[in-house]
Amino acid sequence: MKNYVFYFLLLIACGPGLKKSACAQGITTSPVFHVDLPNPTADKPQSKLWYMDKCWWAVLPGGNGPTLWQRTQTGWKQQPEVSRQLRGIPGRADLWYENRTVTAVGVSDSSLCIFRLSRADSRRGRWHAGVLAGLAMPRENPDIETATIARDAQGVWWVAADVGERHAAKTAIYVWYSHDAVHWSRPLMMQRDIYFDDISCITAVKHGMMVIWSDQARDAVDFRMHADGKQDTIWSPVETVASGGKTADDHINTALSADGTLWVATKNSVDAINRPQLVLRVRRPDGVWTNYPYDPRTMRAEPSRPVVLTTPDRGRVLSGHTIYDKRSPYADRIDFGRVDTLAPAVLVDQTTVIAPDTSVKVKVNNITGPKQMFPDDGPWIILASDEKGNVYESDLKPLFGGEFSK
Repeated sequence: MKNYVFYFLLLIACGPGLKKSACAQGITTSPVFHVDLPNPTADKPQSKLWYMDKCWWAVLPGGNGPTLWQRTQTGWKQQPEVSRQLRGIPGRADLWYENRTVTAVGVSDSSLCIFRLSRADSRRGRWHAGVLAGLAMPRENPDIETATIARDAQGVWWVAADVGERHAAKTAIYVWYSHDAVHWSRPLMMQRDIYFDDISCITAVKHGMMVIWSDQARDAVDFRMHADGKQDTIWSPVETVASGGKTADDHINTALSADGTLWVATKNSVDAINRPQLVLRVRRPDGVWTNYPYDPRTMRAEPSRPVVLTTPDRGRVLSGHTIYDKRSPYADRIDFGRVDTLAPAVLVDQTTVIAPDTSVKVKVNNITGPKQMFPDDGPWIILASDEKGNVYESDLKPLFGGEFSK
């Protein structure tokens, strides 16, 4: 009887637009909606989803700027009023959700802007959206890959980004801060002369903020800290999570547990058969780091672009990544598993959750999930996308929540 209940829940969770045979296996094979830009769920450190009013919402880039989508009982629906209000600004964004308000940093190749979406208490209320600020750049002709945004316990807003000089071989990591999300500081340099391909991520931690970045030039993963209540310009010296052995690559995604444990999903540059391709870097509440290499590369499977997500289920942490299929270019897939740092594999119960039909000839990539913990009262949704702008979803709750993961 339990198996029938399990499959029934999977059918509900898969949502509209999916093949029933694939749903029964818990694998998404078809997209749930489409936007008019390729790979809309990129970039690696960014979060584009949040849960509100018992619904999932997503901000994804469109051809004319940010687009807002709501997951409803009949499928994902676009909210056109937001597209009209935010027309013309960068749509590649990282989001911070709090109190029915989303504050985001939008990223173009050469600029960063802060925009906000808010909604009245009524579930039928309309969204109001607008641009709050453009961030000052540290140099002319900046070259930006990505940016992230977070808010600390004191209410101060922070943005981190890599800013390089166009056509140069090096970049630098900067942060900006604001007390109202409207008036922003000049950029503060955290580290200079890192490899042009490297990126950073800013994240709230226990008693402060952290900016963490890959540094392939120095073969290291480094970070700096800002303590809550300290002057905004005062940051700790550069500290190292790990160095040597090709430990660094430009893949970073973070999540914070309720107990203050920071989880950082990364990729290394070892790129060797039968050697771990990914590294989970865990900072305990006492500040001690431990690095857990996992998921070996094989002749056929290349793990990449990992993410990490927290759940309300007894502190359970989930991690997922793309698997590039080296023999069949259209057989790439998204895998997820449950983190167990005591297990040799680190990621246990690993299973494929998204695998587009190979006949469509697309390459799925770029998982995005929420910054916040998955909800108690709703599905655990993640999205991924392909180069044609198709967006795929998976509900991880039937696979990894409660009794189903035992």
